[in-house]
Amino acid sequence: MLAAMLGTAVVTAGPTGAQEEPATEAGQVRDRQAMVSVDMDIMLAEGDTITAAIGDLAEHVEAEKQLLTSAELTLAGAQSDLAAADAAVADTQARLNEITLHADAVVIDAFVNPPSDSALDALTADSLEDATVKQAILDAQADANAELLGQYEAAMAELETEKAAREEAAAAAEAAKTEAEAAYADVEAAVGQQASFAVEVQRRLDHRLAEADALANVDPALAEEIRAREAEVALALSMLDAEVQAERARARAAELAELADANKNITGIKPVAGGVADVACPDGGTVQVAGAIAGQIERLLGDAAEAGYTMCGYGYRDPAEQISVRRANCGTSNYAIYQAPSSACRPPTARPGTSMHEQGLAIDFTVGSGTIGSTSGAYRWLKANGSNYGMYNLPGEPWHWSVDGN
Repeated sequence: MLAAMLGTAVVTAGPTGAQEEPATEAGQVRDRQAMVSVDMDIMLAEGDTITAAIGDLAEHVEAEKQLLTSAELTLAGAQSDLAAADAAVADTQARLNEITLHADAVVIDAFVNPPSDSALDALTADSLEDATVKQAILDAQADANAELLGQYEAAMAELETEKAAREEAAAAAEAAKTEAEAAYADVEAAVGQQASFAVEVQRRLDHRLAEADALANVDPALAEEIRAREAEVALALSMLDAEVQAERARARAAELAELADANKNITGIKPVAGGVADVACPDGGTVQVAGAIAGQIERLLGDAAEAGYTMCGYGYRDPAEQISVRRANCGTSNYAIYQAPSSACRPPTARPGTSMHEQGLAIDFTVGSGTIGSTSGAYRWLKANGSNYGMYNLPGEPWHWSVDGN
């Protein structure tokens, strides 16, 4: 029965045709569709064309994820087969060790008590009956010894077979691991492509909506028509899955951080990216941020509330208010307000024209009536998830989060 069970383990340890097909198919699919073609001038493309491209990219991401799931299942099966093969080898080796101990005893006994001595004992027996009994004992011992040595040889042969099967299982597991890693890389590439495309589409959407705002007083009907056409694009962007949304938020945050760095000067800052927007807080009230990050902040607040952390905060701060804050935190002299480093203030406060708050790209998060602290659950949630929404913490200020951590 044990041999039959081990035989079953050996059979299932090797890769089967059914196991090989998904990996082969996955490789062929990757060869055929490394990337979805979205070569277009986004600023000039029509809304329905962009919406269709977003759909194609979403389908591509989903297809790559399915291939990853298949590869992970294959890997799990291969690892299970390898574990079974390892167990079979270990079990047979243990039995072989035990047989070896008995075999050693047989060899030693044969050396100490050679068969010729035993035969003489039989010849010198007191009676024929005694000789018959002694011979029967000798025959039984010889049969037992032969059986033991036969077991040893059989176990050695079985061990060699199982070691070969184990090598096959190890090779299959390694191949499955390589396939899973490749599938994961493909998912990352597909997600990155869709996120990059979404960032470009968002830039186009902001541009078109800004056009509509500019036309509102001149040609209200045309302005409304532009908004209606772009609403489908905005809806398509909002339906991207969480992983793509997170990648998109990180890419957009990096882009805005570069813009914010270019905007930092004492003489004044450029207009807030996307205008100042009000984002509703789950428990009432609003937080003002740049329109360019309003969507991701809305998602952040909503997801945090679902996780049990209901937050709001202080976001956009106009230049006059920034000067007022500097006066309160740094001192009333021109040097204190406009030139002293932020570290000279209590609490640290950026110079006018250099604050991320002035560009709507930073938030001081609050829970209830106070800002969050480093021991709060809200802070821990933000530390774990903030980057998924393009927000990063300023070390030393658990409440302050911006698109670049400044």
